[in-house]
Formats: sequence, structure tokens, C-alpha cells
Amino acid sequence: MMKKQFQIKEPCKQLWDEMQNVEDGKFCDLCEKKVWDFDNLPETEIDKILKSNDSVCGKTSFLKPAFSSVFLALTLTSAIYTNAQKGKDSAIENVYQKNITINGKLVSLENRKLVSGDISLVTLEKLYRAKADENGNFTLTFPEKVLTEHNIIRIDYTIIDLNNKEFTDFKSSILKTNELLGKQNFEIEEKYFTIGGLLITDLQPPDYYFLDGKKIGKRKFEKIQKEHPEYTYLAFYDEVTVQKLAKRSYIDNLYLLYSN
Repeated sequence: MMKKQFQIKEPCKQLWDEMQNVEDGKFCDLCEKKVWDFDNLPETEIDKILKSNDSVCGKTSFLKPAFSSVFLALTLTSAIYTNAQKGKDSAIENVYQKNITINGKLVSLENRKLVSGDISLVTLEKLYRAKADENGNFTLTFPEKVLTEHNIIRIDYTIIDLNNKEFTDFKSSILKTNELLGKQNFEIEEKYFTIGGLLITDLQPPDYYFLDGKKIGKRKFEKIQKEHPEYTYLAFYDEVTVQKLAKRSYIDNLYLLYSN
């Protein structure tokens, strides 16, 4: 991937589509400043902007250009708590064995046909995955103890695109626990990009590689991946998801392998 010249340190919650159009970007009424659209500018132009301005706000997308406007999520129709209890186990043990089951649906605002879809709650140590049926319905179960302040949800999917061809991709999103258990009607066609003030970096942050939650080197990772094609492989590139999942602030890309 191209070497990063900047990072968005604190993503902004303002809505890009509601901002006023200006040349090469938008104007934010809240901050009273221009927000540059770096998706449509060449690298040389971005470099000039960064060098000639002390404070820059920008917007950048993290998905592959072929489908950069897709933001996949899930509809949670119910969240059911179930205790996995064993006879005379103590109350403390029962708390740690509590499971959460989410019955939900992958949906499309533009009524694109879902060919197949998997949804996963991602942790460094383990994947909790569920397969959706032909209507997008799924049942996802995971231990309550794996929930954190920022939960990473990933959807791998194949749909019929506007050209009546199959299109396969993935999308990850970050949900707080109350959002994961309570929100509904998360449609797949929302735009996914980040807006915020830029932090210029002189050095390239490192990539990180994990096997079942254990950090390993790149060569070892690639060797294990080659020797075990049955292992589940995931890669994350957008800095917000990567930092929340790896719990590291200085990181570029994150690569994960799961043996089970």
C-alpha cells in the first residue's frame, strides 16, 4: 500500500453529505473551515496542501476504490441472554459462561440481492461467526465477556451488483456494546469514510501480525499461512478499526490468522 503521509487523529461526527460543496471538498459550518476531499486529489496535490497549511481537515475513504461507498452493517432484531450453567458451578463461574445470541438480518436499501453473507464478531484471539441465509437472516452467539467498549463487526458478503454480476467484498464496523445489542436497521449502502483533523507523520507505522491473538513476525505469519490454508485469514486497513482492535495507536495495517 502507498506510504501514508497523514492520519486522521480524531474522527469527526459531522455528516459529509450535509456539508456545503466547495472546490475540492466541503465547508463545515460547525468548524467554519474547509474539509478537503482527499479521495479525489492526486498525491502531489495532497502534499502541497499539507505543507502550506498548519491545520488541515480532510475526508478519506478506507475501502477499495471499486466499492468505496459501501458500509455494511447488521439489523439486530433481538438480543437474547442465555446462561450456560453447569450443576453446582458457583455464581462467579456462571457469570463468565453467559452467552449472548443476536438474531439479525443483513439488509440492502437498494434491494440488491444477497447471494451469501457471513457476519463475525472479531477479537484478536477468536472469531465468532454466523452465516446468513438467502434472506439475510442470521443468528450470532458469543460469550458476554468478549464484549468491549469498541466491538469490531465484520461482514463478508457476495451480492448481485448494478450490472447484474456477482460482487464479493467485506466491510468492518465499530459498535459500542449498547449499539450492538440494541440498534436496528443498519443498511448496507451507507457511505463509509472518515472526516477529521489531520496528523502529519514522518515515519511509516508498522504492520502487525497475530496468530490466535499472539503477535508474531511477518515471515512466520506468511509461513504459517502457506502451510495451513485452512486457517481463517483477515486483514484490516483503516486506521480506526485497526487501532481499536489491536489496542495500539501507532499501527498501519493489521493481519490476523485463526487456527480454529
